[in-house]
Amino acid sequence: MRIKPHQGQHIGEMSFLQHSKCDCRPKKEKARQENPCGPCSERRKHLFVQDPQTCKCSCRNTDSRCKARQLELNERTCRCDKPRR
Repeated sequence: MRIKPHQGQHIGEMSFLQHSKCDCRPKKEKARQENPCGPCSERRKHLFVQDPQTCKCSCRNTDSRCKARQLELNERTCRCDKPRR
């Protein structure tokens, strides 16, 4: 068992009887958000952002961000691509 260095100071030897009397901390219930919207895209989800009200997906990259790098925004793939000649 690995113990992080700063946590090792607080661990002491206990007999099995002492250890079995310990109470575990209750697990925090994670608030599950029910998302009525389907996912944006199976591939490259990190490139899209979804509006929870309209369920519409849009690119995280903006056209101006791509142009600053002398690239063009491909709206289908949501990526900055080299300009077509």
